[in-house]
Amino acid sequence: MSEVLFEADERTMDNLMRGPHVIMRTAASRFAKKEAAFNKEGFEKYGDLIDQYECDGFSIEVQDAAEGRLQEYFAPSLDGIMNKDAIGKIGISGSGAFAKDFDLDRFKRFGSVKAITTQDVPFGDVLPDLFPQLEAWLNLDWKANKIKALNGKWPKLGNLSLQGFSGSLSIFEGAPIKRLFLIASTIKDVEDILRFKEVEVLQISSCKIAGDVSVLSQLKKLRSLRIYGKNKLEGWENLKSDIMQNLEISHLPCKLPKEGFPKLRNYVINAYRPRDPFYEEGGDLGKLGRAFSSIFD
Repeated sequence: MSEVLFEADERTMDNLMRGPHVIMRTAASRFAKKEAAFNKEGFEKYGDLIDQYECDGFSIEVQDAAEGRLQEYFAPSLDGIMNKDAIGKIGISGSGAFAKDFDLDRFKRFGSVKAITTQDVPFGDVLPDLFPQLEAWLNLDWKANKIKALNGKWPKLGNLSLQGFSGSLSIFEGAPIKRLFLIASTIKDVEDILRFKEVEVLQISSCKIAGDVSVLSQLKKLRSLRIYGKNKLEGWENLKSDIMQNLEISHLPCKLPKEGFPKLRNYVINAYRPRDPFYEEGGDLGKLGRAFSSIFD
């Protein structure tokens, strides 16, 4: 349970989109032990409290777009945060755009950042240069924050979650990905994932994906696998693993070949339809859910 350290909500019932809002609380993430979550106006008014409450993570939700139009620009004043080296996690979520005269290089002053969240506030191609020590990236809108090939940048990127991704995962070639979440994305062939030999946790949710799913058996460190949503994957009867402990599949077209998973502990198969002939579950479903809860754990 997280503990609330400070909270202020000056929004009105007439317009919850306007008025400062902030909540600071303890966190369980290894990237930040105390986090401050602001809306845009809340950061302008209370951003200086990040130092006072010794927060090592902060996020700002921007809501500058309405009815498909940009209403105003975003230019956060980051100078009020004195102990920038203490910040390990930053999130810029919501929708909007940085002001044209806003210098994104200001983010480089946060040299200890290892985890970021992005959404529909574009950073552009400079993102890898702003946070060179990155270990975890939660990208909630690939179209708004897509990058080109890393080419050696982000050499410690081990946790990656992409929403709305489309294309080849070769963009991340060379990154030591251990936890990979693909949400509402398009992957031409599941074999594209095999480039990440170190992956331990893999989630494929509501994705357009095809190919022979049994190739995932080649990932010798994969201990947790979730494949949720309809897809065009084949070869299910040949999927197996000597180390997998957690498994969730929503649309398995055959009975789970348990003999191929000798260390399986927690699993849910075809739970979306309890009367499905291949429906089954076992183990600790709480542990199963926690295995896929966050890339920031």
